[in-house]
Amino acid sequence: MDLLKKKSFLNSIIILFILLSGCSKSTDMATNNSENEENNEEETEETFNYTSEAAYNLNIVYFIPKGGSKRKDAHRRLSEILIQGQDFYKQHMMRYGFGEKTFHMLKDAEKNRVKIIFIDGKYSASNYPYEGGGGKMIEEIEAYFSTHPTEKTSEHVLVLSPVSDPTNSDAPYYGLGKWCFATDYDDMDIKHLGGSSTLSTRGTTYIGGLLHELGHGLNLPHNKEKVSDISNTNKGTALMGAGNYTYGNTPTFLTEASCAILNNNQIFNTNNDHFYTGASARIETIQATYINGNLNITGAINSDTPVNYVGFYNDPADDNADYDAVTWATPTHGNDFSISMPINELHKKGDTEYVLRLRLNHTSGDITNVSYAYKFKNDIPIIEFGDQDYLDRSNWTINSYSSQEDGGGENNTGFATHLLDDNPETYWHSCWSNCSTNYPHHIIIDTGETISAKGFSFLQRSNLSRAIKDIEILVSTDNQNWNSLGSFALKEINSIHHINLDNTTSFRYFKIVANSAFDGQQFASLAEIKCF
Repeated sequence: MDLLKKKSFLNSIIILFILLSGCSKSTDMATNNSENEENNEEETEETFNYTSEAAYNLNIVYFIPKGGSKRKDAHRRLSEILIQGQDFYKQHMMRYGFGEKTFHMLKDAEKNRVKIIFIDGKYSASNYPYEGGGGKMIEEIEAYFSTHPTEKTSEHVLVLSPVSDPTNSDAPYYGLGKWCFATDYDDMDIKHLGGSSTLSTRGTTYIGGLLHELGHGLNLPHNKEKVSDISNTNKGTALMGAGNYTYGNTPTFLTEASCAILNNNQIFNTNNDHFYTGASARIETIQATYINGNLNITGAINSDTPVNYVGFYNDPADDNADYDAVTWATPTHGNDFSISMPINELHKKGDTEYVLRLRLNHTSGDITNVSYAYKFKNDIPIIEFGDQDYLDRSNWTINSYSSQEDGGGENNTGFATHLLDDNPETYWHSCWSNCSTNYPHHIIIDTGETISAKGFSFLQRSNLSRAIKDIEILVSTDNQNWNSLGSFALKEINSIHHINLDNTTSFRYFKIVANSAFDGQQFASLAEIKCF
């Protein structure tokens, strides 16, 4: 055989060997996905057939800062994590009777992959820090969606950022409205869940953290497990509390209050209805009692869109976080609701102030939040909200005020007379558009006759903007000689709350002196004042 023929024969043998080796390698990949991290070949989106039974699906974005790259085997690892997360959410929806509902994703069920959109950022990672970086990512991702409109399949977006070391990362990691952010690293893999190794502990923290932040992106606030849940092998730690430190290792669960919100979520339903339409509601009546160790609440709702479930979040007000809010939930019956909450399920009693947040879950996915205040004194709840037998205000008038927003303010409100109009959406506001006024501010009200009152009731603005904190109440029979009833602290809640006087007091005029605001600014605002 001459030299040219020998070279041709040898080249043929080499090519055949390479082809056979490639077939062998592909077979190994197909039969053992757990070894994919050893494969240097990149999967391409064209190899998958993504489908979903739902009209709306979770948008999953892998955001790669300039100069960076996605982590090893990211598509497989993240697909398996999110598919397991789907099952976790479904398990707890079924527990409370909401059916086999979970968040929908575009998925290739045969190949066990979910659709991930890989987007290259304009700048390096240092331009997307924890503080403020999420907003910058949103701008670029929204720009991508505007040029690829069919890619955005719902209002909910999970954004993942590649990092080399999750414990030493400045990347965004939180919920921001219907957006949520988490990180991805090479060893974030469900095979590491469970156990006590470093990889297992880290896996629990960051896979649990991803599903916790996803909860925020699905409209869920923080909440904590009840006392009895801790020892319950089917519950344990609430995912939206400290569940990112227990997920996959010790019992972790979603509370009924969380599932009641998810039940109306856009991507938990298969229909193409309109969601998040801006529904609103108000509590028409509410009564609260403490009987035989239970805090009992009943009420009625007035809403422009049906409310099918009410969540009750008991949040100790001794810190600025809501991780320790213990929750209950109940379906509505028409416009009515009722709940009985054993106080031995609360972790904090003693002499603790509480904020009770009612979350009214509309069938449109909207949520109306209404807050009330109560407190514990020597382990006994002291109720500071509920309907009162209010005195007639038909003859009340504004006698004088330090200032008001004469320009009418937003939506033509801001006048002092709005304190007496029985409309919670209007309010008095100290002058701000054409003048500059500072604390203290005051209002004097003439009741038109001598009245006897056991207490005063106050309603802050619904959005709590410029909410008043510290006040003094003074009374008079002649608008000249004043008697101080004392200094009091209002509540930073958007429901009416009461100040009980030590004794029933008679007067015709009363003055409210506002001395400070919760936001520390010079402006004051208040929606309603009543006596009972």
